[in-house]
Amino acid sequence: MGGHEGSGGPGRRADLAAALDDLRRRVGGACSAAGRDPAAVRVVVTTKTFPATDVLHLAALGVRDVGEAREQEARAKREEVLAAGGGEELRWHFLGRLQRNKAGAVSAWAHLVHSVDSARLADALGRGAERAGRELPVLVQVDLDGEEGDAARGGAPAGAVPALADHVAGVPGLRLAGLMAVAPREADPAAAFAALAALAARVRADHPGADVLSAGMSEDLEEAVAAGATHLRVGRAILGGRPPLR
Repeated sequence: MGGHEGSGGPGRRADLAAALDDLRRRVGGACSAAGRDPAAVRVVVTTKTFPATDVLHLAALGVRDVGEAREQEARAKREEVLAAGGGEELRWHFLGRLQRNKAGAVSAWAHLVHSVDSARLADALGRGAERAGRELPVLVQVDLDGEEGDAARGGAPAGAVPALADHVAGVPGLRLAGLMAVAPREADPAAAFAALAALAARVRADHPGADVLSAGMSEDLEEAVAAGATHLRVGRAILGGRPPLR
């Protein structure tokens, strides 16, 4: 797997430790400003395209949640981390757009899938989870970009989310855990996340257990915390610029 030169050395771990400290201070400040308990906000470190050595460093530094966006990369990286004798306590999150033909594989290892945006994908994940003999928690991804949408990011239109949540809740093998969204590129993240929070409250009225709200990344985590996010997906602020794919 491609990554930073020398990413396995002690210097890399020191850099990651410093970045994690900075990130925790940011999250703590955001929680203080919002009147929230920092313990109620979980940081998922987005490790896609970074090497397994970085994941091992993160695990040694106390990180418990890592996020991946490509099934093949995630599966291989997870196996490499476990084979190295580290990361047994890690929770692996699937964050990216997911093709139905990869759903069964993801169902076997993911602790939480953030990107369910269709009934057909939910059905495929449910079949995979049942084959694996497990219950898979999933989030319905909301497209906050409006009528135009953002095909690269995926997500169900806001108006379709309540019905999709109802469908997911009825799929054997799945557990509806809540909602996820990415702030639109050219919009105020605070307004976008406020709309997401209102939609999440509507879904929770019908599904009280759907209490996860995955929102916020390196550049807009303060706005996400203010809107009630329970999970932040942070990559660049901890790992630095993403290495090129090889």
